[in-house]
Amino acid sequence: MAIDLITFRKWADTLADLDGMASVLSWDRAVAMPASGSVSRSYQLETLAAVAHRELTRPGIADILDAIVDDDEIDPATRREAELLGRERARAERLPEDLVRAISAAESETFGAWSGTRDRDGWEVVLGPLTRLVDLKRTEASAITSGTDLYDAMLDEYEPGATRARLAPVFRALADRLAPLVEAGAAHAPAPMSDRYWPHDRQMQLARDVARMIGFDLDDGRIGESAHPFTGTLGDGDVRFSTRIDERNPISNISTVLHEAGHALYEQGFTRGFARSALRNAPSLGAHEAQARFWENHVGGSVEFWRLVEPRMRDLFPDAMDGLTADALHAHATAVRRSLIRVEADEVTYNLHVVLRFELESALFSGDLAVADLPTAWNARMQELLGIAPRSAAEGVLQDVHWMEGMFGYFPTYTLGNLYAAQLADAVDTAVGGLEAAIGHAAFPDIADFLRTRVYRYGALVPTAELMERATGVPFGPEALLNRLERRALAPLATTTVR
Repeated sequence: MAIDLITFRKWADTLADLDGMASVLSWDRAVAMPASGSVSRSYQLETLAAVAHRELTRPGIADILDAIVDDDEIDPATRREAELLGRERARAERLPEDLVRAISAAESETFGAWSGTRDRDGWEVVLGPLTRLVDLKRTEASAITSGTDLYDAMLDEYEPGATRARLAPVFRALADRLAPLVEAGAAHAPAPMSDRYWPHDRQMQLARDVARMIGFDLDDGRIGESAHPFTGTLGDGDVRFSTRIDERNPISNISTVLHEAGHALYEQGFTRGFARSALRNAPSLGAHEAQARFWENHVGGSVEFWRLVEPRMRDLFPDAMDGLTADALHAHATAVRRSLIRVEADEVTYNLHVVLRFELESALFSGDLAVADLPTAWNARMQELLGIAPRSAAEGVLQDVHWMEGMFGYFPTYTLGNLYAAQLADAVDTAVGGLEAAIGHAAFPDIADFLRTRVYRYGALVPTAELMERATGVPFGPEALLNRLERRALAPLATTTVR
């Protein structure tokens, strides 16, 4: 019997459209929706999740998928898409629709509790919904996994093939190597720029300027604001990201823009022929995070970048920039500090924030930690890893949105992204005749062209390990990152006066 490629294509297109609809609703919820709309939005997302689950598990599709994957004469892109959707379908088939609806409702409830109270340290408000959500996610993991480790089912959703057993030694080794670097670097950090005022509207203009400078196409995208910055594709030709403005710290906004624009450049760089396809995606979250970390750390961590940005900052903030130089801005941007907040952490301490979350969510899924005990466990481990502890849940366990949206197993992909990004930076450095020199000449099209040619255009066509080894010419490993962080933390610091 001939393989029904027409039915496959219509089915795959429908799934892509449903995913885009969910992205529209989620973007609006985070960026524009009034708080009073949370209940109706919860119902909408719950219904959409159920419809998408029903479509994904539609009868008669499994045989078509198997036939496509097994047919060597079908083009590789179609076979790869069928393989990816078959994997997603197999996962979904293990989940009853009522559980899917319950998880979606619990995610909306927890997100609403978090967004409404996080600035008021509302742990007691979040505790009940988050406890129910964790219980439901453990039920989901039990239904999905064929092994004994529930956390592996969560990891596999974001980083296919990752397991706790494989990641735990890597995280322990990073923690051991990074602790002395934090100690050395934090002793010499410049004082924060807390006595200067950087107006909100002008910071948003700077966000657009920086994004445009490195290549983000504002004709195919938008920049908004949200409590937790994120990037989302609402459809082909519609890639959006958000930032967060602190009127006492413009560097936080600039770093966030570089990070989220890195995600967005990846999304804008996918092959246009992958529209309405499972291939219009990264092969894993670690691969996606690598693109954000490359721009945030390896571009934004260079003094050459700040020399490019400094004149525009002086135009927008003449009073705040009084006495500040590009070298001083760079010193602030790359300072090693014992920060409580992950999204504001420097490159050296950042992975310790991820280690903390990896350990805690691992313990939640193994049953060794109750949700009610999260704040105490968080504070104690933060003290051990970074030598500081939160003064409130808002500075600690409530600072991230991920758990509130049921995204357990997501955090490790940040560190994997850092590891991949360091290897990519070494490869770009060789390809463009020196990365820092290219940044100094604003040769961002050359840098983006390397990434687009070696990474972006493939989408999910190639698995992450193969994609990264092709792009960098070296197998995956931690040394590129550790060598970079040791150079950064232990290098003599600039003597520029920073006020």
